[in-house]
Amino acid sequence: MVFSTDNRPVAILVVEDEVMVRMIATDILADEGFRVIEARDAKEALTLLEARTDVRVVFTDCNMPGEIDGIGLAHLVHRRWPQIGIIVTSGRVRPAPGDLPQGARFVAKPYRRSTLLDEVRELLGLDEGTPQGAPVLPESVVVQPPVSGTSGVAHAAPVPEPDKS
Repeated sequence: MVFSTDNRPVAILVVEDEVMVRMIATDILADEGFRVIEARDAKEALTLLEARTDVRVVFTDCNMPGEIDGIGLAHLVHRRWPQIGIIVTSGRVRPAPGDLPQGARFVAKPYRRSTLLDEVRELLGLDEGTPQGAPVLPESVVVQPPVSGTSGVAHAAPVPEPDKS
């Protein structure tokens, strides 16, 4: 899981009108430990953003039905909630330089799972080398290097207590 400062999984809003595409993006993000909120269009996304304070990233398609497309949504989100990261995606159009708000990212469809997750991690400032949500050993446990001639697996062992006598 990827946790926010309030110890809850980081929330990502996925805005996509095509149900199957939205489900795939949602599954990718949820499998990585994010809390995913879904919207069918920009209007629904704005309603959700007005009601919530926990969304850290908006991942939106460019082409959606309604008065506001994904690029318009990206600009509205950037103006009203500048702390929210924005990723725009499309399989039909590629935004020209300057079309997206500053700091927003573009991911072309079809995208790889790793590409989407890398973009999200970068927006959130997460260290890719440290798996988020991985169990952390207490300070009293040290990892012993593998012993020559063994399987090469490191073993964790408790730190010996100082002699109290």
